[in-house]
Amino acid sequence: MAQKRHSRRALPVWSGAPEDLFDYTQPPAPRAGRSPLHLDGAITVTDDWPEIVPIADAELRVLESHFAEELDELFGPRA
Repeated sequence: MAQKRHSRRALPVWSGAPEDLFDYTQPPAPRAGRSPLHLDGAITVTDDWPEIVPIADAELRVLESHFAEELDELFGPRA
């Protein structure tokens, strides 16, 4: 059984003018499906992290090296 061929829309040709950089294709057709989610009430955010979060020595070294400049600005240069 042969498969159906879907024809492709030809895209418009770019004229080369700077004002032609925007909106040079047709907007996509709206898709069928659910409507966007509309929230009526407030969102409740819960936090289940422990009071003290454990961190390994290797993780601490990576963070300190990555944020070295920012940490020096906040707390002063390292001793």
